[in-house]
Amino acid sequence: MRITVLRALSLVVLLSAPAFAQDTPAASTGVAFPGSFWIATSTAGPSEPHNVVTQANFEQGMVVWRNASWFLVPYVGASLTRDTEGYSWNDKNPAVAAMKLTRRVPGGILSAGGGVMFEDAPGVEGHRHPTAFAQYWAGWTGDTQAQLGNNSVAYPGHTWVNSGIVTGRDPRNWITAAAVQQGVAMGRWRGIAPVVFAGAAGTVDTERRAWENRAHYEGGVKVMRYLVGSVVEAGVAERREHRFVAHTHDTGFVGFVNVWIGWDPRRF
Repeated sequence: MRITVLRALSLVVLLSAPAFAQDTPAASTGVAFPGSFWIATSTAGPSEPHNVVTQANFEQGMVVWRNASWFLVPYVGASLTRDTEGYSWNDKNPAVAAMKLTRRVPGGILSAGGGVMFEDAPGVEGHRHPTAFAQYWAGWTGDTQAQLGNNSVAYPGHTWVNSGIVTGRDPRNWITAAAVQQGVAMGRWRGIAPVVFAGAAGTVDTERRAWENRAHYEGGVKVMRYLVGSVVEAGVAERREHRFVAHTHDTGFVGFVNVWIGWDPRRF
C-alpha cells in the first residue's frame, strides 16, 4: 500500500501540463468510440481495518445512434476487484457485453441499459448472467480560471448513483450505491491542487447482504491533478461508518489512490 501511494503521488507531480477533463460522448458528426479505464486502491474502512481493496475497470463502446444529447452505445467491459484479506465479496472479475442509452445532462450523464455478464462463481450455476443497470454521474470543478493560470480557490466535487445487477457472484441481487463529495482547493501549483473535502456514500441491496448494506461520511485531504481526459488523486480521510444489518458503527482512517482516464476519438 505504501509503495502504491508513493508511486501515485509521484505521477501526480510529474503530470504538469494544463488541460481539461472530458467525460461524455461529444456531439460530432463522425463515429464516436467512447471508453474509459480507472483503477482505485484504498483501505477498506473501519469495518475491515486491515484490508486493502484494489478495483480496476475497462470499458469500450461505439455510438451507433445519436440525437442531440441522446446516445445509443453498445459496449464491452471488464472489471477486477481484489483485496488483501481474501474476502469472497471482494473477489470478483465480471466481463460484460451490453447496450446503454445515455443522455448528457448539465454537468454529467444519465444512462440505463442491459446485456450479458460473464463470470464464473463458486456455488452459482453457469457463467452467463443477465445484467441491467441505471447510472447517473455529475462532476464540477469551479476551476476554469485556475486551469488558465489563476490560483484562485476552486471547488471540485461530484455525485453519482449506480443501481443494478453488477456481479455474477450474486446474479439475482440488485445493488444500489450512491456518493457525493465536495472539496475546496487550497491553491494550485502547476495544475496540482491540495484539496480539503467532505463526502458521504452508501450501499443497499435486495438480498440484505451485511457487506452491502452500509453507509459512511468522511472528511479529509487529497492532492488532485486534472489532465486531458483524466484525473489523478491521492489522499487520506477520517471515516465514520454505519452497518445497517449488523447495527454497528465504527470510526477510522482510510487512504486512497485513484486514477481515471477517458477517451472519445472523434473520427476513424
